[in-house]
Amino acid sequence: MTRPTHVCIVASPRPRTGRTLLARALTEFYRMDGGEVVAFDLDAMDSTLEQFLPDCTVRADIGETHAQVELFDQLIAADQIPKVVDVSAHAYEAFFNVLAAIDFAGEARRQAIEPVILFAASSDPLSVKSYARMRSRFRGIPIAPVYNDGVVRGHNLRDEFPVSSAVALPLHVPALSPTARTIVDTKPFSFNEFRRRPPAYAPELVTAEIQSFLKRLHLQFRELGLRLLLSNLRGSLRESLPDMFTPFRPSA
Repeated sequence: MTRPTHVCIVASPRPRTGRTLLARALTEFYRMDGGEVVAFDLDAMDSTLEQFLPDCTVRADIGETHAQVELFDQLIAADQIPKVVDVSAHAYEAFFNVLAAIDFAGEARRQAIEPVILFAASSDPLSVKSYARMRSRFRGIPIAPVYNDGVVRGHNLRDEFPVSSAVALPLHVPALSPTARTIVDTKPFSFNEFRRRPPAYAPELVTAEIQSFLKRLHLQFRELGLRLLLSNLRGSLRESLPDMFTPFRPSA
């Protein structure tokens, strides 16, 4: 069995939800120790993801038909190279309209693609409504809510963002102190470079904080990858051994 190609769509209909921070951390997780990954930055205004990771990020314009075709041709390629898509607030509706129109979930199943939507949760009513709509539109794609303590601390959002499947369990992004966040948000900061060689200017406590932040995220990324792998394996077994998954019915 070939290894499935992961397509991680990081999205929110609202800005300032920690979406790009998560996309950066996830992209660098896949790059860790020389791994391949392609990231797509749909933020035509700021292109923050591309500014932090220019050597593995492609700018994508969802507003033109030719650009849409080019983007989704790459996302549906079963090349075993993980893809991370940073869907900005202004590109949110257009991106998911195309995703639904081309039946991306169905094509993904046929091409050994394992997509997952990581939805950056917020207490904003639009975010709650958009998450509910997404669950009804994309039943074939796991959708995991992401709780960022730096954005939603103090809010109990579990009821507004119910889990859609056993594969897409919620992700939790720890809050960073102001000093740590300043370091992380200063271009061209790299999580992997910081992990390998913490800069001398970073205070010892802040270095420990960022290292702990990465460890907690990486553990969740590994668990998500394992759940996607097991889901793909179960699907492959159902296709190759259908009789094993047919309930036994004794003859009359």
